[in-house]
Amino acid sequence: MSLIDKAKEISGQAVEKAGDLGGDDLIVNTIIRVAEIQERINALLAEKGCDYRITGIEVENSIPPKAVFSISRESE
Repeated sequence: MSLIDKAKEISGQAVEKAGDLGGDDLIVNTIIRVAEIQERINALLAEKGCDYRITGIEVENSIPPKAVFSISRESE
């Protein structure tokens, strides 16, 4: 097997692995973990008397997955 053939084989395997990382289970697990973080942080903020809460979450399916939290002040 030539060096170019070996490189093609390895790059094909890398593409397969990257495709596996974006599977449904990974997305679901990421959403669950981020939602748990939101609940935990909001409870800590309330405990400390802070008026701010995480009110929204955006999850980007990338390598690594990315979560963006939206924070707003609670209305009284």
